[in-house]
Amino acid sequence: MATSSPEDTYSRFRLHLQGSFSSQEEKETFLRRFEAAKQLLAPGCKRNATISVLSTLLDRVLTQPENVQASNSRTSYSRNEMMLDSAGIYTGDEDASDQDLFVVERKTFKSLCSGLVQQCGCLSNPSWTIASFIKRGHVARVQFVCPHCKQSRVWASSRVLAGHYLANQKLVHAFTCAGMLPRQYMNFALFAGMGVVKQKCISSVYLNQRYQQVVADVAEESMKAAVERWVITDARHDSTSNAYHSTVPCLAGSTHRIVGISTLSRQQHRVVQTREVACTKIVLPQVIARGLNITEVAHDYQATIKLYVRQLGMVNSYDTWHGTKNVAKQLRRICAARCTKVHLYWCMRNCGGNPVRLRAMIMNISKHFQGDHQSCSSESPCQQPGYVPKRKPLTMPAAISAYEAALRKTLIYKNADSCHLCRDTYWVESFNHQLLTYLPKRIHFHTKTFEMRMNLAVMDWNENCQRMATSHHEYTDVRRPDHHSTYNVLVKKTYRFVNNIWSMYVLRNITSQQILQDDEDDDDMVLPYDAAMYDGDYVDSEDDDYVCSEDDLEPWLQLALDGLV
Repeated sequence: MATSSPEDTYSRFRLHLQGSFSSQEEKETFLRRFEAAKQLLAPGCKRNATISVLSTLLDRVLTQPENVQASNSRTSYSRNEMMLDSAGIYTGDEDASDQDLFVVERKTFKSLCSGLVQQCGCLSNPSWTIASFIKRGHVARVQFVCPHCKQSRVWASSRVLAGHYLANQKLVHAFTCAGMLPRQYMNFALFAGMGVVKQKCISSVYLNQRYQQVVADVAEESMKAAVERWVITDARHDSTSNAYHSTVPCLAGSTHRIVGISTLSRQQHRVVQTREVACTKIVLPQVIARGLNITEVAHDYQATIKLYVRQLGMVNSYDTWHGTKNVAKQLRRICAARCTKVHLYWCMRNCGGNPVRLRAMIMNISKHFQGDHQSCSSESPCQQPGYVPKRKPLTMPAAISAYEAALRKTLIYKNADSCHLCRDTYWVESFNHQLLTYLPKRIHFHTKTFEMRMNLAVMDWNENCQRMATSHHEYTDVRRPDHHSTYNVLVKKTYRFVNNIWSMYVLRNITSQQILQDDEDDDDMVLPYDAAMYDGDYVDSEDDDYVCSEDDLEPWLQLALDGLV
């Protein structure tokens, strides 16, 4: 009988694994971690302990779902990470393609997780399942039921403030401050499937919850600024013809901040042509009543406003653009009107605030074109050696007489006492351009809504009108190749006024907490047992809201029951 040799009895297949380390310290750290893994995965195993550890790790990895293996490229394979990864992969199935979204507060989400960790009184496991899911605007109202004892609990993804869900009010506040129209917001929310706060709730927030009054108060606070001597006024109508609302803002000439604003509707003042004067007579006393030191008012060419400003004991100034806009029409048949406009602007800027000198400099334009440069400025090109005029000089007495008569008929010459300070009102035009974000002229708003959106535009302007420029870009208009302009690239806008409005809105409504009965016509009404009352901690915190779907609750429910959250 053949006997086996000791070599055959103890023959083995060996596998050598080689590892490289950058330092001795890294090698010792790896060996310590590997010894700790041996104690956990292969306790008491003295022979082939390394193979036992590797086999256990391979078994755990290969028994996981395929989608986790494909998506998880990290080296950690804890149970909660694998569940989150599998829940976050969209597979394109029809059931999940049209799932509704809802908004959840961070605090209510933490309350949900902590509540689900607690077992039911019957100590069953799992103890809670989702029985019903109801949407109220952007808020989800979920009922959890114990499958054994049938005990139920109700959870809402938002707390309650003054009878409405806080998240719904926050989104009404958000789309309002963004300048969106209610219909634009409703279409956006509808297409996203995240629920819609209906018009009844929006009107309740604006009126019953005093949101419009809060916006007016915050805007009034933003208009309290020091004014240095002069202000700018100009009218803005809400449509091109037969306007229903007319507004006159009052801007500080030095800081360009709005320090007062007045709006009149057709019901308050029927005639559109005289509504600017009526608004100016409201806004100027309003600014003066705040104790601001105003000595000059710049505006468009309005003779009635000029008389009213002088009655108040202030200096009247006309806008330079309105003073020269008709010069081209008046001088078209006599000479090159564009050159005359340039000279008129130069005269207003360099007259030193003296009306008599302004008139003299205007009449010197005629002498300049005749070739007489004795009264011209020493800095002018005509005073430099070798100067050659680009145009033929005026020599005919009839042409000179007609040109001088046209200069005397210009608005600047006749109103030199209102043009000698060279004021511009284009900052009001810049504000009117920004105003289109909140009040587009194609939409006619109710007076209360018009005033609220106007106040939002005022706060936005006052916060960002003094932004610094990060760089300057030059561009040339293809229609005017000889006209070169500089475009300032400004720093990013800020929106601190949005947080100021929300903080004041919460503080005013936190004292009037009430729970309303459920109403079938209003998706935002709250049942008495739905959610916790909002206690105002949001004012001083930077809490976040999240958007998730109904299917997202299932994996989080399982995580909470397993004690992983």
